[in-house]
Amino acid sequence: MKNYIILFSLVTVVSSEPGDLIEYNFQNRVPVTSINNLISNLANTLGFASFDLNYSINVYDIHYESINVGGELDTLSGLICIPESNIKSFPTLSYQHGTQLLDSSAPSIVGVSLSGIYNNFETTLIGLITASSGFISLLPDYEGLGNTERFHPYIVGESYSRSLINMIRASKEFSNEVNVAQKFQSNNQLFLMGYSEGGYATLAAQRDIELNFFDEFQITASFPMAGPYDLSGTMVDYFLSSPDYSQPYYVPYVLTSYLWAYEGLDVDFSNYFTPFWAENLPVLYDGSHPSSEINSMMPDNPLDILLPDVLEEFESNEDHFFRQTLQENTLLDWIPLSPTFFYHGLGDDIIPYENSQVVYNTFIENGASNVNLILFPEFLGGHSDVAITCLLSGFETALEYQVINDKGDVNDDGNITILDLTIMISYLFDESNFSDFEYWAGDVNFDQYISLIDILLLSDSL
Repeated sequence: MKNYIILFSLVTVVSSEPGDLIEYNFQNRVPVTSINNLISNLANTLGFASFDLNYSINVYDIHYESINVGGELDTLSGLICIPESNIKSFPTLSYQHGTQLLDSSAPSIVGVSLSGIYNNFETTLIGLITASSGFISLLPDYEGLGNTERFHPYIVGESYSRSLINMIRASKEFSNEVNVAQKFQSNNQLFLMGYSEGGYATLAAQRDIELNFFDEFQITASFPMAGPYDLSGTMVDYFLSSPDYSQPYYVPYVLTSYLWAYEGLDVDFSNYFTPFWAENLPVLYDGSHPSSEINSMMPDNPLDILLPDVLEEFESNEDHFFRQTLQENTLLDWIPLSPTFFYHGLGDDIIPYENSQVVYNTFIENGASNVNLILFPEFLGGHSDVAITCLLSGFETALEYQVINDKGDVNDDGNITILDLTIMISYLFDESNFSDFEYWAGDVNFDQYISLIDILLLSDSL
């Protein structure tokens, strides 16, 4: 079992704050020609339409400060895939991955490379396609995954939103720190996307951003896919009515996570689980055991690991600890403001599509004006089978919103016009008004200053 003491092997930052960049490491460069060849072959094999991929990418892992579920400063990690261009600025897309039990499967560890498609399909496919299409792609590991000694707060909404928000902040700092030859610039667009656990993480982060950080981040579009959003309703009903579950390891993962997150690391598991499971659950969920191993040990009905009186109380008492924590992490108590696209397969055998139906209906009834639900037919298969269909469909929609800016596009509208020239002239009278993006866009001659020369160059181009 992990000892759950945070071990800092990285350089310590004095007076660090959430969102501070701690360290970054260059992993590899992937040429656009090689990406196109790989994706084209995959498209032919799997039967999906290929994409117009235009950029080679540089891949980095980063470590940054965040706040863990205990309210303490903690170092988290993630992967960044950057389109290669110093004359364009790109939107940021944060992709939240599906359930991974192994620390070794975290995006920052597996990376993104041509060969990675065979050992971590999700991270590699998303990293290659999104970055090569012109997105600065962030792939957070999540709290407790990657190079860490902490547990992963599985399906704890606040944990995901904190890790995602602080990784976005760190990525902006990283853009100023990276080697000059690999400099990149983000524009003002932000996309969120994720499947399964990642779908839940996406919606949890969107909720937190729109309720608490709207002045700092404006989400261009959000794509939550096949997530367990209605934990206290749809998911509880599903488990209580479906004794046979194809992936039983999910249930103790949630229960174990909630006990550690809300009761503390010294919680007595024997108060909740039968003796065998009280002893073994802390070990099985330490980040070194795959889901197949845990599934092979689990009863068909995962609730059978609970003590009989605990199960009885869970079934009948709305105030039971597990009921209360599931309710706390249900994501129905707000109204999305950003364009939001829910994707789910009707044949999902792991997370019932009713999760997406319920959250969509609730948001519409509460007055949401830009929420969409896309359901795929049952014949496309179960949870894992329909994932690539959901992801690629969502990404096609994201491309419709995407804006890539050229130097000179100071107002971030995707075009260079007389308005951009007017804004640059105003800069000469009031330098304090310019954001990092506006400054990058106005520095037409790459000398790190905005001057009359830049204005003349832009004027000539018009």
